[in-house]
Amino acid sequence: MAKREFWDRSRGMSLTTGRRLLLAIVLALSSSFAVFGQQTQRLPDFSIRTTTRVVLVDAIVMDASSHPVSGLAASDFTVLEDGKPQKVSFFSFESRTQREALPPPRPLRPDVFTNRPEYHSTSGPLVVLLLDGLNTPPGQQIYVRQQILKYLGNLKLSGPGTAILALGNDLSVLQDFTTDSQLLLAAVRGYKAGRTAVDVESPKIDIPVTTGPGGGIPAQANVLAPPAGGGTDTAADTSAGTNVFNSFQELAESLKRFEKTASVDEQDVRVRTTLAALRIIGRSVAGYPGRKALLWFSAGFPFNLALDESMDLEFSKSYRVQIRQTAAMLSDANVAVYPIDARGLLTAGALADPTIPATAGFPDKSLASATWQKFDAEATMDHLARDTGGEVFRNTNDLNVALQAAVTDSESYYVLGYYPDRKNWDGKFHNIKVVLPNKQLKIRSRTGYFAVDPADWRKGADEKQMISPSALHTLAATSLLFYAHQVPPEKKGQPATMEILVDASTVSFGSGPEFTYNTNLEFQVGAFTPDGKLARLETQVAQADLRPETYQQFMKNGIPVRVQLSLKPGRYLLRVAARDNRNGHIGTLDMPLNVQ
Repeated sequence: MAKREFWDRSRGMSLTTGRRLLLAIVLALSSSFAVFGQQTQRLPDFSIRTTTRVVLVDAIVMDASSHPVSGLAASDFTVLEDGKPQKVSFFSFESRTQREALPPPRPLRPDVFTNRPEYHSTSGPLVVLLLDGLNTPPGQQIYVRQQILKYLGNLKLSGPGTAILALGNDLSVLQDFTTDSQLLLAAVRGYKAGRTAVDVESPKIDIPVTTGPGGGIPAQANVLAPPAGGGTDTAADTSAGTNVFNSFQELAESLKRFEKTASVDEQDVRVRTTLAALRIIGRSVAGYPGRKALLWFSAGFPFNLALDESMDLEFSKSYRVQIRQTAAMLSDANVAVYPIDARGLLTAGALADPTIPATAGFPDKSLASATWQKFDAEATMDHLARDTGGEVFRNTNDLNVALQAAVTDSESYYVLGYYPDRKNWDGKFHNIKVVLPNKQLKIRSRTGYFAVDPADWRKGADEKQMISPSALHTLAATSLLFYAHQVPPEKKGQPATMEILVDASTVSFGSGPEFTYNTNLEFQVGAFTPDGKLARLETQVAQADLRPETYQQFMKNGIPVRVQLSLKPGRYLLRVAARDNRNGHIGTLDMPLNVQ
């Protein structure tokens, strides 16, 4: 009976599609909307939480033998932002052995779905294994698969909560979070290496350079030359030959320019796809408590963190800002990145020609470019690991050691929190450094954050759409938490009605007029057919200024919303998405829908 009352108490609101509908209108009949008395009451401090930023820093402390160090106090740490000491307002030591087991969540009815983390993973350290097939050749993917199977085979009966993802043209889930090693083994065994962007690059175009008319000219260029014996005089023949030569030179330059442009475009797609996948992972685990380890198996990326004279400036792009923004977003979600080189043990100078002396320099630009890209990709992995408090593992034939080291980091760490002295949102990156008086101890932590106004999320073009076919089969986003279920129709032919209940504690409220609380939520519900086609997409916005009584009711019982979809009879997969338009935080979940 208690479960049924849970949904009976949270009757939803019907919102008009494509319009903003104030929650105040729907709630006007509620007794909680009584006239507010004299202006003697004050809003709780909770209302200003969107303008005051708490920066949390997870710090891994190791001794000289790389063993975790416990027993440190807040007074032992100094946190510097841009070189200036900050007051530590929050401090804790997180240890798997000392962490108290949380009681299991209350069971849900079979028709109720949620993205709340406690229903998808047990408490404790979380690990995400990312198999990067986009940037890793199939042969190296097979090697990674073998190493992960070795690691999972050595797990105890119940290991850390682990999810396995695969990155190809999009991000897909092989196994959601589980502590069952047998499920993880089955997911990895089912993973098949495939052709990736590395294997299907555009073929190189080899065009010989001529030394005169007709010398090495491709067959197609000869159509520009006059027929044999067709010349009328020497001057005309010379002119025709010159035209052929010039036309070929233009053709050669055009083809080379096309090749360079295609290469840059292909690189840009890979970079954007990879960074988008990392952001999806960050949003997916943001609602999970504690430190999360992202173990990223990849052969590397063609990121350009710097420019070299061997690189064509016209076709080179710098991704430094995008990389740092992605790293900061992962750090905000308490995700530490552990890039693991999928190539395993490499010999020194693997890309170099052994016949060329080390002091001879690069014999040509192609070799220089290949060698530079190798160091460029490694530098990018170093940046992502360092900026998030993780660690890079490369040049090893035992990835099991790297896997275990990353998991161990999340089992023992310190959490430091502070309010920055700088209160304004300047949009700049601010450096963070954690120091200890004992210089024998080693510390790894995030290296900074972007002081970006939460409302600026709208400037990101790829952040506006919450639902797309490519978003299916990915982990649910957990920055905004909610429940959802289908209201049984009273008769056939009625629109499908979805009832959503948002956890108000994950919503950002601002101060509205006359001592009210302002909120702005957006909902999208997409219905997909079994073959993955989008059959219907409904978008609704709910914006309101809430009286304190209504605000307190929402904080206690949740924010209820109803969304209707007109669909043909059949089976569908629903993706339900909710976004806090004040800060861009998103929550998503998938659920089945059967329309009679």
